[in-house]
Amino acid sequence: MWMIMGRIILTLMIGNRQNIMMNAFIKITEPVYRITRKIMPFAKESCTPGLSIVLLIIIRLAIVLTLQPGTYK
Repeated sequence: MWMIMGRIILTLMIGNRQNIMMNAFIKITEPVYRITRKIMPFAKESCTPGLSIVLLIIIRLAIVLTLQPGTYK
């Protein structure tokens, strides 16, 4: 999630895809973007980072709630 935010910030600040740092962020975040594009093909390219963050939060919550030991009796 933090890498996606870093890519967003670098894109706004630099915008040059030939930068070494930008290439590193692209290589790390592109698999998540690819999955987001497969799940939501109707989304525009500019919405992909935000949707990726939302999907990661939903997946995290699902894992935590599933693996959390039962506290209610």
